[in-house]
Amino acid sequence: MERNVSDILEELHGELTTERLEVGELLAALSDKGPFFILVVLVAPFLQPIALPGVSTPFGFVLALLAIGLLIDRDVPIPTRIRRYALPKKGVSLLFRGAVALFRRLERWSKPRRLAALTASGGTLRLHALLALSSAVLLMLPLPIPFSNSLPAYVIAFIALGYLLRDGAMLLFAYGFVLLTAAYFALIGVLGFEGLQLLLREAWSR
Repeated sequence: MERNVSDILEELHGELTTERLEVGELLAALSDKGPFFILVVLVAPFLQPIALPGVSTPFGFVLALLAIGLLIDRDVPIPTRIRRYALPKKGVSLLFRGAVALFRRLERWSKPRRLAALTASGGTLRLHALLALSSAVLLMLPLPIPFSNSLPAYVIAFIALGYLLRDGAMLLFAYGFVLLTAAYFALIGVLGFEGLQLLLREAWSR
């Protein structure tokens, strides 16, 4: 019988001897759980509306490398500087408490092999890896704007959960967040462009 994601997270949290956790230590602890499990754990701190610009850039980079590995079906080395990046004390607590609480809720209604066609082929895996890669790039952007981290983070989380739990319904949620993310960042782009034009007009009028 397969263990629940939340149970594995709680066990890992209990095994930690310090509240300072490096990315490399986390990757080493989860290496036998597969890339999707690592994706879920690394994206967990961003599943809340407040942006974390100082943390999102290095973590987004690692997520992008993992997504590239899934896309090309091989491991991509993580740079030493990124592996040595340490989550702040509050980040470690948020990582495990938030992730366990989220997965407990999801596992109550998740059903293995639901909409199995969405997780069955290599072609769909590459598509989902590409969506995860695009979301990781957006996550890397140091934008101090609410939801700029959380929307792409949910795309990655639901893609990874779809494969971890073998539940295609999770991927439907990922598609929904893809649309929300695209619309949100398009709105940010339009507002930013309009703001720039306004500043330029004011500068020329002086």
